[in-house]
Amino acid sequence: MTTPYTINDAKLNDALDDAHERIQRAEDRLARVACAHIAAAVRDVLTDHEPAAPFDATHLRLTGHDVLSTDGTYWTATGEERRIPASDLLDDGLLGWVNQLNHGNRHIWRPLCETENTITEVGHRLDLGQAAQLPDEVHTSARVREIRDRLAAAPYRPWNVEEFTWNRNGATVPKDAPDAVHTDFVVSDSSGDQVAEVSVSYDGPGDTNTPAEDLAETRANAELITRAPEDLLYLLAYADHLAGGADAEELHLRGHCVHCRTSLYSSTSSEALTAADSSTQCGRPLPTGRTLPVPHTLST
Repeated sequence: MTTPYTINDAKLNDALDDAHERIQRAEDRLARVACAHIAAAVRDVLTDHEPAAPFDATHLRLTGHDVLSTDGTYWTATGEERRIPASDLLDDGLLGWVNQLNHGNRHIWRPLCETENTITEVGHRLDLGQAAQLPDEVHTSARVREIRDRLAAAPYRPWNVEEFTWNRNGATVPKDAPDAVHTDFVVSDSSGDQVAEVSVSYDGPGDTNTPAEDLAETRANAELITRAPEDLLYLLAYADHLAGGADAEELHLRGHCVHCRTSLYSSTSSEALTAADSSTQCGRPLPTGRTLPVPHTLST
């Protein structure tokens, strides 16, 4: 008997934990969005769906434990207690959004409330002003939007880095040449325009006393700059993936294998080139008639 497949139990458990965490984040976000919708629904009821019209609600009563409800009681800024008609609770969807709140997501809505004790039950006064201020998620925040804009404004990717080593006479020499005194790392975009340059000089007083270490650090800096656009695009796509947006595991056509012309795909979360059947290799014919297995290579 043979074993048809194996399971990476540690990886499977990590994937399950990650899926549960994503579900929890989505449920938490839904509860917070529901709070904002409650504030919007109260506004719509009191303004007859005229968002720019003035209205006077600052807090709404929430009742219940397992699943929350409301009797439509609200308070004004002066503390006056009023009530939304029962028909409006249903017609404008207000009750439905309140029902999205429950004991399981109380850690989301409870901080937006003040507790009120009544003779019959414990209710909560939802602060509508706080509820209406829906915070951005990380992947839709102002800073991330700025990052996306900066990436969009620099379209000539990928970038590459070239290393140039010079001697005292200004001539280029191999990087391990004994008369080398200066090294430039030049980063260029795909159009050939220079993006950045970092350098190290090691030719006496005023220069580095640890050339090997400084060259390694500067080379790493240049590599960081060079890979930044692709790394940022990868991280942004993965952030969208974690937030339930674009799926980073979706395969995208990259081109064709230079050896067998098979269509090759990759995903954001895995940049490995694969064929539609998930193979990563093809066969290169040899003069002897045999076939040499070689990795799929993207044709450029």
